Parts: sequence; structure tokens; C-alpha cells
Amino acid sequence: MMTSQSDVAGHFSRAHQYDCHNLLQRLTANKLQTKAGLRGHLLDIGAGPGTDFSLFPVNRVTTVDIAFAMCQRLRCLHPSYEAVCADASALPFADGRFDCLYSNLALQWCSDFTVAVAEAYRVLKPGGRGYFAMVCDGALPELEILGFCVNHFAPAPQMASAFSDHDWCELSTEVATETLHFDDLRTLLYSIKGVGASARHGAGQAKALRGRADWLARVDNAERTRTPKGLPLSYQILYVSAQKRGANT
Repeated sequence: MMTSQSDVAGHFSRAHQYDCHNLLQRLTANKLQTKAGLRGHLLDIGAGPGTDFSLFPVNRVTTVDIAFAMCQRLRCLHPSYEAVCADASALPFADGRFDCLYSNLALQWCSDFTVAVAEAYRVLKPGGRGYFAMVCDGALPELEILGFCVNHFAPAPQMASAFSDHDWCELSTEVATETLHFDDLRTLLYSIKGVGASARHGAGQAKALRGRADWLARVDNAERTRTPKGLPLSYQILYVSAQKRGANT
């Protein structure tokens, strides 16, 4: 069953321990920023508690998040940023307002991904660049094997196709498997729940836990996957860099 945007907002607003569990967000942010040419007036879509852009020639940062509590936290951590609580699929900004766009692990939650990409295109200046990281199909296979409910996202080629040649140029895409490791199964599960990502999004069927014995059986099965680094949890991430076509592109 597809999640409504209000459900997504609620889950992320309740993610009180986000900073303790956002390992994946930090990993993908580092990778995304390594290749990003951020400058001028930046829009961060799905900003969460905020990102430090001080290493870039950015003179103004506007952020958007669907979760009101995240916007409140961002205002405390980054008082110089303009924080707006809004849906990425209906951005409350004029056409061509921003020099660049940045979005880390947010757009995959949009009920209509194509509309969200179209909105990003609309608010970007001609010639401006967008940098995106998104979870795509194939994430969390370890949990699915153990019988836990897993969110199913769109396949990477379908997501990439939303960046049409008519609107975008210099399109660069990369699909990467990003694997985290944890000391135990409970910590692994909290890494998902702690950042609000337990919101259902095309989720598959889960086998219900039927008491302590069932839980211990899953712990035992998880231990069979242990590596020297710990229990693995892998995500498929689509990284996209694209330039909005302008008069000379």
C-alpha cells in the first residue's frame, strides 16, 4: 500500500533520534557533495535537520522539508537558513529562483516521483544544476530474507527517466550499493526506524513476530550473515547530476 505524504511527514516528524541513526544519510551526503558544484542560492529539498554547506561558494540556503518538526530543528541548528515546510511535489517558489539544487535521500518518498523532478526543474534557473541521491529498488534485501517488511521503491532506470533529455542536459547517473554494518539486529532495525524511514512505501508483506521465540530465531538467522565488520544492511542508491537546459544548452 502506498504511503500518503501526510504519513511520511508524520514518521519523519517523530524521528527524535535522527542524528544518532542517520548513518546512510551521512554516507550518501559525503559522496554526493564530492561531485557537487554547489554555488549561489541553493535549495535543499528534503533537508531534514540540515546540512553544512560552508565549504561551498553558497551565499544563501533555502530548505524544504515535509516534516514540521524537522523544520523546527533545522532553524535551531542553522539559523541563517530559510526553512520552509512544504511538499517536494508542490514547491512554494517562483520559477527559476535557485542557482542549484541538492536533495539527499528524499525524493524517493514522493508519491509521484516524476512530478517532484518536474518541480525541481521548474524552480531551478536555466543552466543551474541539480544533485540528487535517492533510494531505489533492491534496498534492504537482508531484512526481506529475515521476514521483515521492506519498502519497495521505483527501479533506478524508471527514476532516471524522469530527467528527460528535453529538460536536462549533462545528465550523469550512478547506481551504487551502499552497505552499513551493525553490532546486532536491534541496532540495525533502529537505524531505519530512528530516521523515520519505517513509513510504508509500496511495502511488501512481512511475517508477523509471534513472541520472543520468533524474535530469537530472526536474531539467529541474522547472525548467519555476520561479517568481520558486523551485520550488513545494504541500500541501492541512485546518484543523479543534471543541468537544466537554458538558452545555450
